[in-house]
Amino acid sequence: MAQEMAVLMNPENKKIMLKGMEIAPTALAAIYWNQSTEDVYINVNSLPMPAKDKQYQLWAIVDGKPVDAGVMDMEAPGALHKMKSIAGAQAFAVTLEKKGGSPTPSMNAMYLMGNV
Repeated sequence: MAQEMAVLMNPENKKIMLKGMEIAPTALAAIYWNQSTEDVYINVNSLPMPAKDKQYQLWAIVDGKPVDAGVMDMEAPGALHKMKSIAGAQAFAVTLEKKGGSPTPSMNAMYLMGNV
């Protein structure tokens, strides 16, 4: 809990709100991204629980191309998920993929998106 609070309160972490897309208009999440350390955390406020064979995957849009930022375990304790380090992101998005993630995003399964 103390580690989560430290991330949320760190003034060097930029907060980026991800808003629901057409597939889930009420979905909401926040990215906490430290551009110096390249640390990325996601705090999911509202996403439908995925089927057992599916998993949400975070993408960073870097130079106009999607970069895998990791998958989320929605059953893991804690609200904040540490993701892969990312440099130079212009936006972040969340898609629903097969369990374990995908090398490319399923554009028809994009749940969240937000610009930096």
